Amino acid sequence: MNTKSNKYQLMMLGLPIIENLYDFSKATRLSQKAIYQYSKYNLLYYKTYALPKKSGGERLISQPSRSLKALQSWILNNILSHLIVSTASKGFEKNTSILDNAKPHQGANSILCVDIEDFFPSVKSNMVYTIFNSIGYNKYISSILTNICSFKGGLPQGSPCSPKLSNLVCLRLDKRIQGYVGRRNIVYTRYADDLTFSALSIQKLCKSYKMIEKIINDEGFQLNKSKTRFIGPSRCKKITGLVVTEDQTGVGRKQYRLLRSKIYNLTKDSDIKNTELNHINGWLSYVCGVDKVRYGFLVEYINTLKSTKQCEALDKLKIV
Repeated sequence: MNTKSNKYQLMMLGLPIIENLYDFSKATRLSQKAIYQYSKYNLLYYKTYALPKKSGGERLISQPSRSLKALQSWILNNILSHLIVSTASKGFEKNTSILDNAKPHQGANSILCVDIEDFFPSVKSNMVYTIFNSIGYNKYISSILTNICSFKGGLPQGSPCSPKLSNLVCLRLDKRIQGYVGRRNIVYTRYADDLTFSALSIQKLCKSYKMIEKIINDEGFQLNKSKTRFIGPSRCKKITGLVVTEDQTGVGRKQYRLLRSKIYNLTKDSDIKNTELNHINGWLSYVCGVDKVRYGFLVEYINTLKSTKQCEALDKLKIV
């Protein structure tokens, strides 16, 4: 067994040098026995339950125990967060959002959206092992790290490491797709399991679809074909919840008007429930993050209502 980690490579990446359980214990301030237990018997430290999906069906959540989650968070903060993902990856990374995923497609005539089925569980343990081993950790420590971050052979839905690991595993997928579509003047972004392509013609996207699917299959993933969408020039273009037009990306006119209506209704009802206020405040915070122009309009609208109507609920709206 290779017991030596590539210390020089780990140092260059700014990663902790770990060659055995003693090193791991010293770095994390956990006992060697505890680390071994989390690796060897990781199934014992998860609670599994199902949550309904918006699109129907259920999503299986595998929630690690508080102590295991703390160790996974250490791995995320001290190892994984130092590693770079592809430029096409817009989800789960610092200073990126759904706006960064949608904006590159602004002005496109046609859009193709595809979805990877069972994304986290499809990222297998051997893929995770390759990540840790390739950055310089020896086989033993790579196996320990993989076991701590995996659940039943794949990535668990509830682990803090899973989003970053999935992006790292998809580095080659992103590069292969980018290499193929880039030569055809097709723009590509990926937000977790949502892959978006845009071009000036729908024909160009249709011709590229089969090869895109082949690359995805080659990399060990499958498409959820029920979620594949071709959006032509005349249709509303919605990407990860945001509406993309010729010169703007944001929540869209329909959602903006709905939120305005909910704000106005606050002035008509003297008994406003906290749940409704929290709902509106949540939307205001969301719009502030993804659509500065319409957020400014909403703030102006709220201030106008405050000046013309006596309404205590309006004062509870959180605006910047």
